[in-house]
Amino acid sequence: MKKRALGLLIVLFSILALPYWIYIPILFIAIILFPFFWEGILFALLIDVLYGSFLGTFPLLFSPTAAVALIALVVMLFFRDNLRSYV
Repeated sequence: MKKRALGLLIVLFSILALPYWIYIPILFIAIILFPFFWEGILFALLIDVLYGSFLGTFPLLFSPTAAVALIALVVMLFFRDNLRSYV
């Protein structure tokens, strides 16, 4: 449980303080490492709210980063049993 909380803090700090080419890979590494990291979808939505461009009349109805995070999370649900974790 402590690893997950530490991972949450690392991802949140990276989103708030680091450039996008660092925090996006950190977010997707966290989605891969932690089982059912649903917080990744919320963090992806936070990325779009903080740094995203205006997408039209309803910008929060479709968040591209959150959609990709959701797809990655669903894919990892199917492949998690076949992956070996050496961490």
